[in-house]
Amino acid sequence: MNRSGPLFFLLLAGAVAATSSHAANYQAPFDPKLTAWGAEMAGNAAGTIPPYTGGVQNPPKVDYATGVRPDPFKDDKVLFWIDAKNMTEYADKLSPGTQEMLRKYPTFRIAVYPTRRSVSYPDSVLESSVKNVGRCAIASDGMTLDVSKGCQGGFPFPIPKNGVEAMWNKKAAYMGAARVMKTASYYVKPSGETVITNQMFIYEEGGLYDPDKPIPTHEWGLRSEYSGPARIAGQATMIVDGLDGQRKSWSYQPATRRTRLAPDLAADTPIAAQGGAQLYDQLNMFSGTLERWDWKLLGKQEMYIPYNIYSLMNPTSEACGPKGLFMPDHPNPECVRWELHRVWHVQATLKEGKRHVLKKRDFFFDEDSWIGGIQDTYDHNDKLYQVLWAPLWPDYVKKAPISGSSFPVFDLSTRLYVFPLVSQSWSMDKPLSSSQFNSDTLTNFILRPGGY
Repeated sequence: MNRSGPLFFLLLAGAVAATSSHAANYQAPFDPKLTAWGAEMAGNAAGTIPPYTGGVQNPPKVDYATGVRPDPFKDDKVLFWIDAKNMTEYADKLSPGTQEMLRKYPTFRIAVYPTRRSVSYPDSVLESSVKNVGRCAIASDGMTLDVSKGCQGGFPFPIPKNGVEAMWNKKAAYMGAARVMKTASYYVKPSGETVITNQMFIYEEGGLYDPDKPIPTHEWGLRSEYSGPARIAGQATMIVDGLDGQRKSWSYQPATRRTRLAPDLAADTPIAAQGGAQLYDQLNMFSGTLERWDWKLLGKQEMYIPYNIYSLMNPTSEACGPKGLFMPDHPNPECVRWELHRVWHVQATLKEGKRHVLKKRDFFFDEDSWIGGIQDTYDHNDKLYQVLWAPLWPDYVKKAPISGSSFPVFDLSTRLYVFPLVSQSWSMDKPLSSSQFNSDTLTNFILRPGGY
């Protein structure tokens, strides 16, 4: 097996390349009160959410050999704590799922820090988002994205008019043209026993951000290479979501030495590598076709959400490393930073005649990233079922919002949770070539930058 591959050189070149200067005009010309991606420029009246000023200022030095981003807010102190005793004072700024976790788990509490609007974007993304106002549309089927007029390179709908347009902003959220992450997932039982369910490298690309393709050919691509535990080591999977709403997926099993189509890697199929606690259409908060759901945009609100959790990517103490982080029912509250941000509220309700393990999903997307936030899910008895977090640690060098812990999932019915941790991340200026990103290459591991 090739354990290094050409990707290392591609990643290294992308890491040391100079980033574009960030223009000050992130205000949208179509509305100077908004950013180019539709967030409010101003802070809130209470002063608890600051104005947007361009992301992290004077960022700390990055170690490109590890891909670790040092915490630019390490000196911030907790403003106050929210727990079951005082949660009613803040109920209007807590998702129903967060409130249920506070009620259900006596040791769960929220550390609220100063709000830092740390997200930023390359100039090209800002410019394309403005241009997309006139060139992006929803196709006649009411669900897929029409890119025939050159919709690409930015958020499709900076001013979303409905739930479908809002979800396409989420699906097209910028995380770099592509990225590679080193991750491990921890399955935590109600007793506190922790099991590592997978260790892997993940490659992810956004189809709207390939600089060599002015007309996008697909929406999203994912490649996973498993290095552990032993029972799954050597496996690999690949998923490509087309702009037509169709998903193609493949799986490589070293026992058979064959790559096979894997159409079940979609919708409400549980992800085995996540201990079955997460569904395939919960990747990145939501992935795959929109067609099973009725989508409503319910507006904006202020909400406490996990944010700027650089300490979980690069824990500086054992207390917030894996041994100290995982407690019964929830992670160590001392290790998770929460902030007040404005969020878009999008609600998905299962269509009549469609099948899914979930009946309703409430998404609360951070206005500055469209990827960070919280998702609450409901079962077919209209009972809260899961809470998903999408914490952020924005890459202030490559100017890309990145989810720092890859969407932990809390099952309220069983009290178990799965918490994937990203230990290293490398942003790429261009996606892999078609000769690398295809199902035939799954027999070789290529996502091994630096020999890791």
